[in-house]
Amino acid sequence: MEFIANAIKYVPVITLGLLPIMNPLSTIPLFLALTKRMAPHWRARQARLACLYAFLILAAFLFLGNGIIALFGISLPGIRIAGGLIIMVLAFRMLFSGQGQEEPLEEGDAEEIKHAELDFSFSPLAMPSLAGPGSIAVVMSYGSQIPEGHSIDGHVIVLVGIALTVLVAYVALIFSNWIARFLGEHGIQAITKIMGFLLTCVAVQFIASGVREFVVSFSGAS
Repeated sequence: MEFIANAIKYVPVITLGLLPIMNPLSTIPLFLALTKRMAPHWRARQARLACLYAFLILAAFLFLGNGIIALFGISLPGIRIAGGLIIMVLAFRMLFSGQGQEEPLEEGDAEEIKHAELDFSFSPLAMPSLAGPGSIAVVMSYGSQIPEGHSIDGHVIVLVGIALTVLVAYVALIFSNWIARFLGEHGIQAITKIMGFLLTCVAVQFIASGVREFVVSFSGAS
């Protein structure tokens, strides 16, 4: 019962924290440019594989995060502050330029890549467009906040949050043609700016949490 209660409490928080930085709407123009000449079944396969790869990438960093921390001797507050700073930079970019994690691909560039390779599911769709540095920083920050006594439950809850976020991205890619026509370029930019604001709030929360833990640790040491 405790696990279910924690899942109901934290899964929406994780999803809402990760969704703005992943920002599937910013991937739609790239996805449409790369797949516009593909058959519908192959386009759907690209969307499916891209989301699967994005989930596996984020899950890998979730489980390897503690190992990275131990290997380089990085403190958990340091991870939270660094992650918050990275997220804030990306959030400001979304707010003031209307762009997501990646620069939009020029049509000529898309054609050049298209003729070179027909599988774009891992790169650039999964990484870095969906599972970019900002998404990885968010996942590692959430992983660093899992209590020691609840490691298994905590990781499962974060994985569920990642899965729900990736599911939203998959729906966005599957219906990318309809979404692009409905929202238009200005609509996508407006939603990107809203997500940028939400992401700024998440970044401030991460930084404040890390600073508070630094202060507590230094106070205890003194």
